Amino acid sequence: MLKLSHFLICYLIFLLFGALIFYESNVVEEKKRHIYVNNQIKQFINRNNKCLKEHDLYFYVDYFLDKSHTGLWYSSSSKANITKWTFGQGLFFITSLITTVGYGAPNLITSYGKILCIIYTGIGLILASLFQQILHHQLIPIFYRIIFQLAMNRYIIYYFTRYRSFFVSFLLVTFLITLLFIIIPTLFIHNMYVPKWSLIELTYFAVTTNYLIGFGDLMPCSDLYGQSRSTCAIILTIYVIIQVLAASILSHMWFILPRKSHQFLRQQRHHSDPNINMIDNKKFSIDINDKLLENVFT
Repeated sequence: MLKLSHFLICYLIFLLFGALIFYESNVVEEKKRHIYVNNQIKQFINRNNKCLKEHDLYFYVDYFLDKSHTGLWYSSSSKANITKWTFGQGLFFITSLITTVGYGAPNLITSYGKILCIIYTGIGLILASLFQQILHHQLIPIFYRIIFQLAMNRYIIYYFTRYRSFFVSFLLVTFLITLLFIIIPTLFIHNMYVPKWSLIELTYFAVTTNYLIGFGDLMPCSDLYGQSRSTCAIILTIYVIIQVLAASILSHMWFILPRKSHQFLRQQRHHSDPNINMIDNKKFSIDINDKLLENVFT
C-alpha cells in the first residue's frame, strides 16, 4: 500500500520535474525573442530618430504594455483611443469570473471595481456551484441511462461480452459528448475568429478553458474592437459556459464510472438472457427488472 510519505515524495518530484521541463523549454525561446526585440528597437532608432535613446524607448514600451493590460490601446483602424470594455466584454468577464477560468483580459482598473468584483465573486461562485450540482443531477442520470440501454443492445453484446459492453457504451457516449460540446464549438471559434491559430494553439486554448486554468495568453477577441469585439465576447461567453459544463459533466461521469459499472454487473437479470437469445437475430427484447435503472442512480 502506498504510504502518505511516499506519495508526497513522488508528488514533490513531479512538481520539480515539471518546473525544470517548462523552464528549459521556454528560456531559450524567450532569450531569442529578447534579442529580436532589441534589434528591432535599434533599427527603429537608426531609421527614424537617431537622437532618441534606447533607454527612453524601453521605458515607453514598458509603459504601453502595462497600460494595455488595463484595457486601453490605440486602434489604427479608428484613429482614436478606445476602450476594450463593451457590454459583451463585461458579460465575458463575469462569466470567466464565476466559472473560475479567469483569463485576466481585460483587467479591472478602479478600486471600487475590484471591491465589487470581490463581492460579486463570492455570490457568483455559490450560484454557479448550485447550478452545476443541479445540472449534474439532471443530466448525468440521463447519460448513464443511455449507456445502460446501449450496453444491453444486441449489436453491442454481439461483438463484445456483457462485461465489456458497458465500458464500450460509456466510451461511445463520452465521445459523442466530447464531439458535440467540445470539439465542434472549438472548431467554430477557430473558423470564426482565429483561423491563423495552429492545431496546438487551438488545443491549448480549449484544454486550459476546460480545466478552468485560463492563462489568457491566447484570446480570440484580442484583435477586435467596438461592436465586433462585443459580438465575439458574447459568443465566447457561450463557448466558455458550454466548455466548462461539458468538462465538469465528463469528469463526474468518469469519477463515478467504477461504481456504476459494478452496479450494472450486480443486477439480477431475467431468464431471457441476451447470451441465450443470441441465435435469434430477428428481434429480441431483454426483460430488465425495474430496479435495474432505479438502483443505478441512487
